Amino acid sequence: MAREVSAAADTVIAVADDYAIRSAEMHSVGWPNSVSPGIGSFRMDVPSDWSAVEPADGLIEFSGPPVDDFRISMLVLGRRASADKGLGEFAEAALISAGATDIVAIGMDGAETDDQLPSAARRGDLTMYGRRVRRLVVTTEAGDHGPTGIRSVYTLIGTCLRERADIDEHDLTEMISSFTISVGPPPPAS
Repeated sequence: MAREVSAAADTVIAVADDYAIRSAEMHSVGWPNSVSPGIGSFRMDVPSDWSAVEPADGLIEFSGPPVDDFRISMLVLGRRASADKGLGEFAEAALISAGATDIVAIGMDGAETDDQLPSAARRGDLTMYGRRVRRLVVTTEAGDHGPTGIRSVYTLIGTCLRERADIDEHDLTEMISSFTISVGPPPPAS
């Protein structure tokens, strides 16, 4: 038993010595950087009577004033994602994960002009907190493809009561239409 403990102690010392040698070769790397640029900043027009919160699972969420014991909302998600998954797939996944089964594509996926970023829009109705709601989901991406094809993908999720959709979809559409992404050059790798 003493021999096993001694062998284990020798291994720990050897590992510690190896770590000391390697730690002298380490350097500080900041994030974001040229290898992993993170996501770019964005802007969106929001009605002046809406409030903003930082959600646990998104970048920011905006909520309108209560109407019929419900608050219309817009959630903005952002992530770095592989080019293997299309924007329409991201939009559909957001609706499916919320429980929507009647998903409808809105318009055509892609950019309408060379000046626009590509996007995909989907709509679905579902039950949330015992109420029928309408969700508009639009995904877009920044032109910041990394060296491995990873890019920034933004998902905008607008939610309103189904019975008020003819009124509230206008606000959600205006907000979505105003969404712009600011992508600058990534900081140099350190």
